[in-house]
Amino acid sequence: MVAIHRRSQIAPISQSAELAAADDLNGVQDLTKSFDVTGASRVIVVQENNGTAGTAGVDLLAISHDGGLTWAAADKVLAIGSDDSTGTELDGVLNAAGVEPVAVAVFKCGPYEGPTAIRITRDTAGDLLTGGIDWVTGAPSVDVFTIGQTTGALTALG
Repeated sequence: MVAIHRRSQIAPISQSAELAAADDLNGVQDLTKSFDVTGASRVIVVQENNGTAGTAGVDLLAISHDGGLTWAAADKVLAIGSDDSTGTELDGVLNAAGVEPVAVAVFKCGPYEGPTAIRITRDTAGDLLTGGIDWVTGAPSVDVFTIGQTTGALTALG
């Protein structure tokens, strides 16, 4: 049997990295779950409804262009089924309690110019950016991977 050659130099796909763990109600406020996506052609975010059902909460995808000092709601975020040209941008808001995906929701982001980091905000009080809202009773997990950046692990900022 002939081996399949998968190692493309054109569009490598990274390993996935965890932005937010299932049932982590207010996320991580340090930079250990913030990842450098600089140079990626696209960023794919997967929200999996594998935690306890949440009664409140919002996952906000945020980006930074200064190494994690300042954050803003991510632009250029579309549901995976959206048309790249005409789809409605989500302004960083993935899903909220009560409208979590039945199983999985997938989003496509970017491309972003210049240095770019990505993270999830969930903590109303202590986070680096307002917009994410603490989850109550449970939360989904959120993972990220890049296309066109690396075949290995993503680099955390902290």
